[in-house]
Formats: sequence, structure tokens, C-alpha cells
Amino acid sequence: MSRIIRLSLLAVATSALVACGGGAKLGGGKEGAAKALFEASQPAGKGGNSSSQGLNVSGLVDPRALASAAGTNLEVAVDCAHGGSVKLKLDLTSTGTQAGSFKYDLEYKDCNEDGVNEFKGTMTMEFSFAGTSGSLEMALRLKGKIEISGDIDDFIDADVTETISVAATSATSGSVTVKLNGTIKTSEGSYAYANESVTINVDGEIPMADGGNS
Repeated sequence: MSRIIRLSLLAVATSALVACGGGAKLGGGKEGAAKALFEASQPAGKGGNSSSQGLNVSGLVDPRALASAAGTNLEVAVDCAHGGSVKLKLDLTSTGTQAGSFKYDLEYKDCNEDGVNEFKGTMTMEFSFAGTSGSLEMALRLKGKIEISGDIDDFIDADVTETISVAATSATSGSVTVKLNGTIKTSEGSYAYANESVTINVDGEIPMADGGNS
């Protein structure tokens, strides 16, 4: 009888571990979701390898330059900080909803920006620039779903515009402020942003929900 009880307890414990999915859920509420999106957008907004040389403006892949080279180079592969990559493919069927904007299809391939978690999935992204040379801003309209694996086992399903100063996109430490307008969904909930400014710790890891791996 005691052997049966032990086996039953083992089965319950095993089921609980499987249900956990091997990682914690994304924490931090609206700020945590914004942090995860910002981290996912970083590789898409920078040039990182030899294939993107000549396409950089203040560390960014300039969509205008990529568009002008579209006849010979429709794609740019950008390396992520700690492995993996993001492939940007220019969408020639549309030049974006605004004058001077361009649309891309993004494919995340085990992209690791924080040294801990990886992104997989696809998004569409629309680049546009505004402001003067001294205070140039970049707006990224991001739509799609990315799976997160590692210490975090979750996803972000975004339909949101992220606005940030061009100077802040090259930051590797400290904090930056982004403005969000739209929605980001995770397993923990759906978060709506109405031109809301969120301060993000650039070099921090994606926050996990309370409870660790459970």
C-alpha cells in the first residue's frame, strides 16, 4: 500500500514539473511586457554584422538605405547580443502607412539578448522617423507573436507602436524611456497602452513572475 502511495506522489510531482514548462512566467505587469518587447525590438533596430554594413545610421539599420538597395539585397541578418539572430526582410508590397516609412517581416531564430532567454517567432515591423537631427525619434509598429524560452517560459503577442529617441537605441546600460501605444498580451494578461511612457532598465534581465519556476 505504501509503495502505491509513493508512486502516486511521484506521478503528481512529475505532472507538476511538466505543467511548469521549465521556466517562470513573464512578470512585472505592464512594465515587464514593455521590457520584453523592447528587448525583442533591439536587434531589429540595429546593424550587427557584416551583411548590414553600409546600412547604419547612428547604429540603426536605415530602412531608406535598405530600400534603395532592394534590387540586390532584400534581407538583412542581424546577430543578437548573446547568440541567435533576427532576419529582416523588406516588404515590397507596401511602403508603410506613413510617408517615409517601410515595412519588414521579422523572423527570430533563437535570438538571445540578455544572456538568459531566447526569442523565437515572427513579427511585422514598420519603421518611421520624426523630429529634427538633434532630437530624432524612431517609431516601430510591431505586430506578431514571439515565444520566450529560458529562465522565462512565456510569450508576447504584440500589436503596438514603440517610440524611442534614436540616441537611446544604442544604449547598453542604464535606463531609457519608451512611449507605447497599443496592446501586448502575455500568459499573465493583456496590457493596453495609450501613448504611455515606460522607463526600462536596458541591461537588466526580463522580469519573472513571483513564484520562480512554479
